[in-house]
Amino acid sequence: MSGNPSSGNPPDLEAHQPPAKSSFSAWWTQSVDVKYTDLICLLLCFTTGLCDSSAYNAWSCFLAMQTGNTIFLGLGASGQPTSKPWGWLKSLCSIAFFFIGAFTLANVTRRAGARRRGTLFLSFVFQSLLVIIAVALIEGDLIPHTSEDASLTGGPLFLELIPIALLAFQSAGSITSSRALGYNEIPTVVLTSVYFDVASDPKLAAVPTTNPKRNRRIGSVVMLLVGAIVGGWLSRSSGGMQSALWMAAGFKMVIAFGWLAWKAETAPSK
Repeated sequence: MSGNPSSGNPPDLEAHQPPAKSSFSAWWTQSVDVKYTDLICLLLCFTTGLCDSSAYNAWSCFLAMQTGNTIFLGLGASGQPTSKPWGWLKSLCSIAFFFIGAFTLANVTRRAGARRRGTLFLSFVFQSLLVIIAVALIEGDLIPHTSEDASLTGGPLFLELIPIALLAFQSAGSITSSRALGYNEIPTVVLTSVYFDVASDPKLAAVPTTNPKRNRRIGSVVMLLVGAIVGGWLSRSSGGMQSALWMAAGFKMVIAFGWLAWKAETAPSK
């Protein structure tokens, strides 16, 4: 028999080689190069500012900044603020669905390979679709979302809880991605710890090229602030909060397709 050592013929090594992965499968499961992905995380800070400023303006709760929502929830225990008796419920909804989103997305992406091209693509498409569903409900005037609708907000149907749940869930995807990419200094959804880290940095005054973590922290503050400013002005425009949410959905979809063209991580040389 061919390949039998006793026959004197060399073994057929090719017959025992595992089948090579298809080129698509290999490309889809590649880990992306994390170089410059901090720019993606900074863009996610901008989208957080867009969404949170719009949501607070319309529903008096946050979608990503759960510290504020926790305070609102605590105020609800004493029936405050009296002008928004059900504000605590919206904050609780946001906290709950952010937690569920973080638990779900972190565990699913970890098992699938958090830095893999396909995982990042599907994660951001999913996040974008959740925003699109939420804004479509608002566009259809099914959800109270303006100052004129204030009497309806927190009404017997609590319809605003639907987009709050969807948007809070997808907000968890931003910090899931920034952590997976290794940029813990850009949390994308909260700034209190970032302010402390900047203020306590022993190299705060160092030249920009020598302290990239400080640069990213300051960049995250600026981008989230700019996003909040833009979201506020868009809420005042004829497009309303919908325009800010459409923009956020667009950015997340662009990021999703950007992963398909992103440079793959190079294997370390032996």
